[in-house]
Amino acid sequence: MIKCEQQQVEENNWVIELLHDRGTHNHTLIVYPEGHRGVSGLSQGAKEVVREMNDAQAKPKNIMVAIKNKFPDEHPNMRNIYNFKEKMRREGSEGRNVAEQMLHLAREHDYINWVSCSDRTSKVINRAFLAHPAMVEVLRTYPLVIGLDSTYKTNRYGFPFLEIVGVTPTNQNFLIAYAFMKDETAASYRWVLQKLKLLLGEDVIPSAIFTDKEGGLMRPVAEVFPNSRHLLCTWHINNDVEARVSFLCNKNKDVGRAFKNGVWKRIMEASTVEEYDRAVASMEDCYVRWQSVIDYVHNTWLTDHRQKFVLAWTNEVLHFGNITTCRVESQHSVVKSWLGSSQGSLDTVFRKVHASIINQVTEIKNGLESSRRRHGALFKSYLYQHLVGRVSHHALELILEEHMRMRQLSTEVFERCGCAKFSTHGLPCACNIYMAVQGGVGLYLDLVHRFWRTLEIGDGADIPEFVEESAQVVELFRSLVDDVLARDIAVVRDISRIVHDELHPENAGFEEPEPNLTRRGRPRKQRNSTTRNLSFVEHVRNMGPRRSCDQGSSSKSTQQTRSSLGSYMSIDLIPPGFKEWLPQFMLQYIRGYCDVIPDGNCRFRCAAEFFLGDQERYGEIRSTLVGEIGKLEQYRH
Repeated sequence: MIKCEQQQVEENNWVIELLHDRGTHNHTLIVYPEGHRGVSGLSQGAKEVVREMNDAQAKPKNIMVAIKNKFPDEHPNMRNIYNFKEKMRREGSEGRNVAEQMLHLAREHDYINWVSCSDRTSKVINRAFLAHPAMVEVLRTYPLVIGLDSTYKTNRYGFPFLEIVGVTPTNQNFLIAYAFMKDETAASYRWVLQKLKLLLGEDVIPSAIFTDKEGGLMRPVAEVFPNSRHLLCTWHINNDVEARVSFLCNKNKDVGRAFKNGVWKRIMEASTVEEYDRAVASMEDCYVRWQSVIDYVHNTWLTDHRQKFVLAWTNEVLHFGNITTCRVESQHSVVKSWLGSSQGSLDTVFRKVHASIINQVTEIKNGLESSRRRHGALFKSYLYQHLVGRVSHHALELILEEHMRMRQLSTEVFERCGCAKFSTHGLPCACNIYMAVQGGVGLYLDLVHRFWRTLEIGDGADIPEFVEESAQVVELFRSLVDDVLARDIAVVRDISRIVHDELHPENAGFEEPEPNLTRRGRPRKQRNSTTRNLSFVEHVRNMGPRRSCDQGSSSKSTQQTRSSLGSYMSIDLIPPGFKEWLPQFMLQYIRGYCDVIPDGNCRFRCAAEFFLGDQERYGEIRSTLVGEIGKLEQYRH
């Protein structure tokens, strides 16, 4: 920029005079090229690096490092990378909106997908179901065990992200399908499960479906898969029981932990109905003073759901060892590691999940091939000679564990075996192994379920049930086409439009949901985090000092009184008869009371509550008293 002074000396004529500092800039020269728009930027080579690494789902900071290493003389900044990524996204979309772009990508990669809107007049997506074709093939090979669970903070719409997960014989997860849902109502879950049923086919019945006790999910599972056994995650059940019992016992975490590891564990691990009845009776006897705990256990778990988690019933289910949703939680972690942000749009989330699926397919094939080709030293004995290379390594490891159990059972193997391994895993149980050892013939393949023997993707899809059903479906569709063609041309047009919209949803004008801009929970700077919020269980675990148990259900006013007095109860809540024992002149000065646990240490607990602020530290009071008593002789002198 040149400083100029001008003066009009004649009409229509101007004179410009240069000042003494002519030829100088009115700003300082460049110090850091990275911050200068004219100097910084991406060269053609750097743009190719960005393009390739963006396709590999690399993060911008990693892309920057790669550019710096490959082009050390260039001076790009992070904004250059973000701008070029956005430019590539716009060019790739070719004018399509976010929803249309997601559906376009799904069609481009041969996904099986369905979308729905809130009503017929709206084009805003409120549900979307997507399944990768390779994963559908894996599902049809291993369709017997399916897990479902939702995770959150994965997209900018605030939609729950439902993942449907299967398991391979090599003990690896595979993402059958995933769904965006506006809410977690029974209607949303039913819609997703119906699409999953279409993937499987009418004649394919999973032996086990495992989930959390999600209110909206319980009934749809029973309706869509009435012949499959629905199992509840034992890990989440244990956590919920511990937290609720702790809460009902006035936030005493020790009581909740003891309940979970004691009577509740005996209930869950009861292997027969008779043993279960005895365990429940024992719980009711031990906790007769705490009716609220007994009511919670019966009303929440035992009355309607014991068949879904107690061993006496689950030992009859072929679940291949999947009795928790930890497998699905693991899949959540994998997907979020690829997402990297909780603010992704539909098409962005699709790209990243697609990349994770490609990686997962590679790992599954590697695991299957390893089971076919590699043979461990542990399995060279005659016992496994018919199984090595024909069943998965994981199955061999489970058989080895059962072999060790057989040795522990010794001569009582037939009486104490229970044959649970055979009924739940489809593998030889202890008594099967004992007979094979005694006969010196080894274990034969007919003792191993087909699931463990299927080491090639696609084998399951070739079984007669699948082939017969596929032929029937094709024949039915052809008959429907003939029926439509025989109708009036108006009917043909209408049916053609419906079929076209189903086959080409990317052209149907769908729109993305409104982004969720509500600020709740964490501060704004944490809004990009994909880390889930704390559950009720974790909030209970993080509570303050443990206090005494409440001996019944508390009213809302009682809870408020407790809250205002900390660990103490209001003086107005002292049971009748006890208040009369107190000197009347003292009542006006008493703000509250604490009813310590009556376990034989109540006097020490009272002292600990008064002096140390926590009755659970009564052991310190006892130790102090013992020490003081030992010094009596010193005090006398």
